[in-house]
Amino acid sequence: MGGELVVMNIAVFGAAALQSATGIGFGIVAGPIMLMVLGSGDAIQISIILNILIAGFLMPSVRIHANQGVLMKFLLGSAIGIPVGLYVFLSVDIVLLKALAGIAVLMTVFIVLRKNGRVKTGNTDISENGMAIPVGIVSGVMGGSLGMPGPVPAAWMASTGFSKEAIRGTVLMLFVFSYAAAFMLQISVPGISAETIWTSIYLAPSTIVGILFGKVLAGWLTERGFRWLLVAILVSTAVLLFSSVL
Repeated sequence: MGGELVVMNIAVFGAAALQSATGIGFGIVAGPIMLMVLGSGDAIQISIILNILIAGFLMPSVRIHANQGVLMKFLLGSAIGIPVGLYVFLSVDIVLLKALAGIAVLMTVFIVLRKNGRVKTGNTDISENGMAIPVGIVSGVMGGSLGMPGPVPAAWMASTGFSKEAIRGTVLMLFVFSYAAAFMLQISVPGISAETIWTSIYLAPSTIVGILFGKVLAGWLTERGFRWLLVAILVSTAVLLFSSVL
């Protein structure tokens, strides 16, 4: 288990840095790696716990950048999607779960590349808001089943032209709700083992160091750089998931 913990520490450091810088990255980078290392749903539960840590740590500094209208619609959709995601988590084989995750992540790449809208300010209301609730539902399903609520809302906001600050702030504020809700449901239904809790505690220091590094990285990223980094994260994750299924 020692070597496995080293691998997971490296993974959560890099993933936490990406999440701190872009708003996503942890669930879609560390999650698949932990799935491969642990080979069980415990990886999803650890990802959820560490994501709560990241969201709570960053919330004071990012909440002013969140688009409140979009965030409220994401939250409404997530409230519908998270219980569905938990059902998927309890019902679907781990190999199929990885394949479904890969397909979902790959689809978000096409969403990001679909168009390059003009950058909007963090609080601008836009006509595309009508899609925010369905996007929130998909986010909830992926959060409840895979511990990955961020890719779809981040990709949708990027494709509609929101600024990197608005995307980062809105998605990280969404995580405060979605991961807390997913955690409560995990406790209530499948249960969380003491080993999962202790593994999460062991990985917490690497997560915090990654968060701090990511905050520095966020200041270096341009709007164009942010979008290409987002695409690179998504493509790499999809490849990793599909290769673990083969």
